[in-house]
Amino acid sequence: MRLRPIITVPILLSCLLLGTALAKPTVVSVDELHANEQQRQAALIITQVMEKFHYRKPRLDDEMSVAIFERYLESLDANRSFFSAQDVVRFESYRDELDDNLQSGKLDPAFVIFRRFRELVVQRIAYAQVLLEANDFDFETDETYQFDRSEAGWLADQQALDDLWRRRVKNDILSLRLAGKDEAEIMQTLNKRYEGIARRVSQMAPDDVFQVFINAFTLSVEPHTSYMSPRLSENFDIGMRLSLQGIGAVLRSEHEFTLIQSTVPGGPAERSGELKGGDRIVGVAQGESGAMEDVIGWRLQDVVDLIRGPKDSVVRLDILPKREGVGGRTREVLIVRDEIKLEDKAAKSEIIEATGGIRLGVIEVP
Repeated sequence: MRLRPIITVPILLSCLLLGTALAKPTVVSVDELHANEQQRQAALIITQVMEKFHYRKPRLDDEMSVAIFERYLESLDANRSFFSAQDVVRFESYRDELDDNLQSGKLDPAFVIFRRFRELVVQRIAYAQVLLEANDFDFETDETYQFDRSEAGWLADQQALDDLWRRRVKNDILSLRLAGKDEAEIMQTLNKRYEGIARRVSQMAPDDVFQVFINAFTLSVEPHTSYMSPRLSENFDIGMRLSLQGIGAVLRSEHEFTLIQSTVPGGPAERSGELKGGDRIVGVAQGESGAMEDVIGWRLQDVVDLIRGPKDSVVRLDILPKREGVGGRTREVLIVRDEIKLEDKAAKSEIIEATGGIRLGVIEVP
């Protein structure tokens, strides 16, 4: 089902590049984190579309409200490292009210919860950096750290979260020591890692909060229905066309860097011979003489938007090669954007001749 840009099945090709540049991402003021009239109207439309036209005909009732409430908290804090059980109790009044809120276009609870989440992220990162600075851990003590807490319960209170983060920082330090890093490099790496967590949350705008909350609703109905903002909807269209105009690179975020995961066969990035998997993009410039924009710490989608552009236009990338350390020497790469074919993303079919004269039709959807 597809209603632009409201409801669609997500195909996330945001790492394949097309489009126009945006301004440098900035910290969003807490005062801006409120729903606007457009979002309230969108919520009303989405609710009506889901109830009337979705094949499951979901009922927006108290049971659905509970599912939305729990999924929203999990979407924000999937590893249960920021909210405590006390915070969840604090939001308990919303548990049975979100169905009524959506039907009336009231989005205040979503933003109240998110503002608290952002506050907790800042607190946790500050605490982690204090622990990192002190670096007085006893590595002779026999204790464990649970990486994946997605199935764990909410920790009771701030004291329990303090202990969790103490173990996390201790584990991070130990892991880098075992990787052969010296103490100065460990401090620098982890400080940037933790700062990156806080920075990405602080850059979440009202549209981002709205998208997370609405998807808590749609994904509570079934896992293949989701809301896409206009930016993600454009990427969906790229996937459907199986072509785009760009440099042909698949990107992902790694700490504060934008990492080149791979290049599209036959695309400009591969043809240049200058970009390899594992290289990091630290700057982007438009044309042959445009100013280089530092993109360290940017969200992936913002870097993608800056690199995007029409066929035959020039983009220059400041590249930190994989073989170089964080403070290594960068090099500039000039690439002419072109049309990229995405044949490997296309659905494929074949007929298999089985024994006994049976013919099996196989459809492969990437």
